[in-house]
Amino acid sequence: MRIFFLIFALVSFSVVIYIIPQVYGDGFTQETLPAASVGNRTVSLFIKINPPIITSDSNQDRYLLFRWFDANTNQTIPHTTFLVFVTKHNQLLVKSLFHTHTGILKLKITPSNDIKKWSINGTKEPFLDGTMYLPQDNRPIDITAPMLGEGGLYHIYVLLVTIDSDSNLFAPQIAPKFDSFLSVGDVSNHDMKYHNDTYNTTLVSYYDKTGNFDFDQSKMQVSWSMPFDWNSTRFQNMPIFVHEELRIPKSFKEFGETPTFSGTVNGDPISGAKIISDPYSTNNVLVLHLLLNKNDIKEIAKTTPLKVNTMNFTITPASPDIKTSSTVYTDFGGWEINLGWNPGKTLANSQNEIKLSFSDIFTGRRVLYNVNYDMKILDNGGNTILSKTGLVARNGTDIIPINLPANGIYNIQISVKSVVSNSLPDYSRGGVGRGSLVIPSDIDQSSVPELGSLVGITVAVSMIFCVTISRKFL
Repeated sequence: MRIFFLIFALVSFSVVIYIIPQVYGDGFTQETLPAASVGNRTVSLFIKINPPIITSDSNQDRYLLFRWFDANTNQTIPHTTFLVFVTKHNQLLVKSLFHTHTGILKLKITPSNDIKKWSINGTKEPFLDGTMYLPQDNRPIDITAPMLGEGGLYHIYVLLVTIDSDSNLFAPQIAPKFDSFLSVGDVSNHDMKYHNDTYNTTLVSYYDKTGNFDFDQSKMQVSWSMPFDWNSTRFQNMPIFVHEELRIPKSFKEFGETPTFSGTVNGDPISGAKIISDPYSTNNVLVLHLLLNKNDIKEIAKTTPLKVNTMNFTITPASPDIKTSSTVYTDFGGWEINLGWNPGKTLANSQNEIKLSFSDIFTGRRVLYNVNYDMKILDNGGNTILSKTGLVARNGTDIIPINLPANGIYNIQISVKSVVSNSLPDYSRGGVGRGSLVIPSDIDQSSVPELGSLVGITVAVSMIFCVTISRKFL
């Protein structure tokens, strides 16, 4: 029976690796997988790459976290044994059997360059006619393997072997199986030549590896591509998010002196709110964030033939056209922040109010728990005019009074620090949303949702990115 189970597991994995077509994941660094029925319970698995933002050129320690839990009660399930297979573009990187008495396991990953070799440094025990690794004193198990060092999507396939007790072994035909696709940012450096000058530019993709980078100086246009499966049925019932980041020297004034940019994906225009210009966070560098949520991707998929297997980007400077923002998106963390303004005509040296309403991009739902955040308003020269820290949007909403001294264009920065549910803070989804305030400004309040109404991205999802569950864990 035990030998048969191992054979079954390996054969099952072979089917996954060599028969299924190439699949691209959802572009996140953590995921709560759909639950499986086990007796009278629903068992789910939370997987997370930590730190939540790592790129292929960073030197941070890298961890892979697993937590088994009952999806109905959120109780961690102890004494779990599971097979883990990690692949990238169908290349096997790691396979091993692990056990955790607590139901929580942390693997410390040291990236290596040998694509066909991995090593595990941990407590070993014989199990199922093979070797099983256990954490010692709840310390991470050390793994040296060709993973999490190079940017791109990693497929993590997990087969649950035991639950509740070390001897409670699943029959092969009913062993729950879990599939996850998580991302490591890909970093590439490129030279942009304009007239007689060369500007070193960095492109960071938080979804998959990029290629075909080009700068057309006659159009003042940057372009690049990334692998992508446009069959929308594959992400119909899961969250998906694409984040690209272009870093350009501020000395390239012909490109970066405008505050607004336009872009396309596969020829479809990207709305202005989805290209965020950040000239403040990094000295001497203009950072452009390009953000696509599930609705954006679904709309582009309608006009993209299935035979196309890339996401093709362009960004170019646009004529200055700054308007007061009604919605901003955080660069990381997956938050949409709707901004309502009272009164509708904002004036200098007068009392105004910003109404903030937070939504979760991954689920498309209004946030109903507390959000801890800071807010800063800068003038057009980057000087801080207003700074408020330690703010709390209770049940996902807040109202902030402001009084700005003069007419002009202001930059709003909303920094999400943590979200809190059941008194437990989750710091893993921090990010900064950036927008504009023009004074004087007439604001179209019809486009701004009222507080208390459902806002955000309307998506039909059956697999929810379960922040509440992950918060319990962290």
